[in-house]
Amino acid sequence: MHAGRLIVVSGTGTGIGKTHFCEALVIALGRLFPRVAGIKPIETGMGEATISDASRLERASSFHVKQFGYVFADPVSPHLAAREAGTPIRLDVLVPLIQAAQTECDVLLVELAGGFFSPLSDELVNADLARALSPDATLLVAPDRLGVLHELIATTRAAATLPADIDGIVLAAPEHPDTSTGLNAAEIGRVVAPPVVAYVGRGAPKDLADGAVRDLAERFARAWPHEAPRYR
Repeated sequence: MHAGRLIVVSGTGTGIGKTHFCEALVIALGRLFPRVAGIKPIETGMGEATISDASRLERASSFHVKQFGYVFADPVSPHLAAREAGTPIRLDVLVPLIQAAQTECDVLLVELAGGFFSPLSDELVNADLARALSPDATLLVAPDRLGVLHELIATTRAAATLPADIDGIVLAAPEHPDTSTGLNAAEIGRVVAPPVVAYVGRGAPKDLADGAVRDLAERFARAWPHEAPRYR
């Protein structure tokens, strides 16, 4: 069976609006492609959450796949949560499940937990999972605040050593703007190779899907013309 397109979304850290962006992108892509699903196959902090990020992505999806993955109660790094639960995160289990879901979709979006180099075990990090999936696009979400240039330089240089591709940067408006907010976008191209492909402001995912995120979804549609996109 022909596999659909795969987008992997990670970030420079946690709590930066990554899931918010993923919801908006799934909604925008769902207006272009008949079968679009968003999943988060590793999630921590579920002992405190009222709704999981996976559920938010499922709600935004135009097509639904069977939910799977690792879910941990402790609000800590995936490798610590897995160790505490006695359930190691295994790529040889996770990757085939994601690839199977990919065959059901026109586009499957996979949100990774935490940052691109958040550890999944003593040996593995999110970047290893991204590389194992061989996605059509890997996006890195970063907050438009002081320190983001350092975070992007560190992440992209570390990714190059694996190597793991980062195809685009999504700059997200921070909850609390600072003196660098609004200035970082112009500087990013000077210090790292991946381009800024979208600027995501504050707002409901459905509203964001009609703005810059829609433009990004349409760029994917033009890059994948054989998928016969249509906008509703």
